[in-house]
Amino acid sequence: MEVIEGSDALLTEILVRLPLRDVITFKRVSKRWLSLISEPYFSRRRATVQGTRFSGLIVDPDAVNPQHRELTFFYFNKKIRRPCRRRRIFCPKVPDDCSSMLQSCNGLMLLRGFGDTFIYNPTTGDKKRLLSPFPLFDKSPSSEYSLAFDPLRFLGYKLICIFRGKSSKEDGYQTMIYSSESGAWKQCGSSFSAPLDMDLAHGVYFKDSVFYWIGNKSKTTLRFDLKTECVKDDMPPLPPAPQDLNIDGSSYLDDLKRPLKLAYNGYGYILAPACGYMNLVGADFDFGMRVFRLKEDDYSSSRSWVLMHSFDLRRTTLKRVLNTDPAGNYSILHLIKDGEDDDEMALFVQIETKVIALRLKDHTRYDVFDFDLKIQKNPRLYYSSTGVMGWYRAFEYVESLACL
Repeated sequence: MEVIEGSDALLTEILVRLPLRDVITFKRVSKRWLSLISEPYFSRRRATVQGTRFSGLIVDPDAVNPQHRELTFFYFNKKIRRPCRRRRIFCPKVPDDCSSMLQSCNGLMLLRGFGDTFIYNPTTGDKKRLLSPFPLFDKSPSSEYSLAFDPLRFLGYKLICIFRGKSSKEDGYQTMIYSSESGAWKQCGSSFSAPLDMDLAHGVYFKDSVFYWIGNKSKTTLRFDLKTECVKDDMPPLPPAPQDLNIDGSSYLDDLKRPLKLAYNGYGYILAPACGYMNLVGADFDFGMRVFRLKEDDYSSSRSWVLMHSFDLRRTTLKRVLNTDPAGNYSILHLIKDGEDDDEMALFVQIETKVIALRLKDHTRYDVFDFDLKIQKNPRLYYSSTGVMGWYRAFEYVESLACL
C-alpha cells in the first residue's frame, strides 16, 4: 500500500495506537514505513499515547536456569500463563547468555559482557556497544554505570559513569555522562564523597531525571541530577531499622543468613519507584517487611520517608506457601501498581518455583507465574538469594521501539 507525500503525520497517529506486534509487522510494508517507524519521534509519540507502564519482568537467567532461557520472562497479567507460546502475545527477546544484565530503564537495558558495556532493546533485539569513557592508552579505573532513558522527558538515553579519579582523595569519586544524541562522553561536576557501603552498581532512575544510590549501613542516599549534571546529597536519611532485630541468630538456618544480616546490619533497603512515587522497601532477611514512600513538600525542598505498610509475610495469605519450604527461602522480585489508586501496590514474591503477587492493601494474593518443574530436576536452582538481595535478579520490561 502506497502512502502519499505529506500523510506521514496522520499515518504515525494511526500506527502509534496499534498493538506492538502489528507495528513490528508493518515495518515490512515498505522502506518508507520502516523509516517512519524507526524514527525517534515515532518511539516518543507511541510512549506518549500508550504510556510506559511496566508489563512484565525479565528474570536473570543465572537466578533460574541458564539452560532454559525461555523461562526468564513473564507478563504481570495473571491470565497469561504461557505468553511466549501464544502467537498473539508479543514476547521480548531475552539477552544472549554472553551478557549479564545490570539494569533496565523504561524499555532499554544495560548489559555487560567480556569487559564491554552495551545498550540493549529487548523489544527489537537491537544491541549497541558503548564507547569507553577512558582513552585506550589509559588504564581504566574501577567504574560503575547507570542508565537513564525516559521518552516522555528527554530525547535519547544517557549513561552515568562513576569512578575514582587518580588525583582524588581516598573517598573521592568523579562522574562522566554519555548522551546518545551527541554520541560522546563528557566529564561533569566536581568530585564527591560517598560512604564505603554506597551501592553505586545499582542506580535507580526516577521521573525527575535523577539517579539514586543507596547505602544500607550508613543509612544514606545520593542522587544524580541530570539537569544540573551533579551529585546531590539532599535526600532524607533512611528510616531506622526495627529495634527487635535478631542479627546474630542461633539456629542452623540463621547461620546461613548471618553473612547477609551482618553485611546490612540486619536490615536491607531497596529503592522501588511505583505509582508515580519513589518507594523504599525494607526487609530483615527473615519475614518482616516495611514499605515507605518519599513525600516531598510542594513549597520547599523538604523530603521525608512516610511508612505506608508494615507486615510479617508469615501472617499474610502467603503463610501456607511459606510453610512448604522448611528453609524459609524467598526473594522479593518487584513492587508494582496494582489498581486505580496510588496506594494500591502489590509485592512480587518468588517462593520456590512460584511468583506470587501480594496486595499490600488487604494482603490478598494471586499467582503470577509458575516455572515449569518438568524440565528442572533440581527446584532449588530457581531460588534467588534469600531476602531483598533477590530484587536485582529481576528487571522491568516496557515495550519500546527506541533506536540505539
